[in-house]
Amino acid sequence: MATTKAPAKKTSSAIKRARQGEIRHARNTSVISRLKTTEKKFRAALEVGVDEAKVIYKNLTSALDKAAKQGVIHKNAAARKKSRLNTRLAGGAQAAVVAKPKKTAVKKVVTKAKAKLKPRKK
Repeated sequence: MATTKAPAKKTSSAIKRARQGEIRHARNTSVISRLKTTEKKFRAALEVGVDEAKVIYKNLTSALDKAAKQGVIHKNAAARKKSRLNTRLAGGAQAAVVAKPKKTAVKKVVTKAKAKLKPRKK
């Protein structure tokens, strides 16, 4: 199957729109990358201490709002991220204390649940 090349843009407005699209794409990827990096720093700061995380959270929420204002991300996506990160910040100290259950304990619960679902043979 042969692929065909898209016809070259001929009008000046089409050329300008393509140029604008390239510039916006570069800006958007830069902003999204910066947001992801800041979010990773925030999650790492939660592991260390809540005081550092509060400062990073403030910067991150500002960056999310700016990205939403520019149209890089949707405003509801920014609000959702801020809400979830704020929940993590509020429960950050508590989440670090809770330990993961052992795999054997999880397996026992799963096997008990499966045993209840299976009909018993008479």
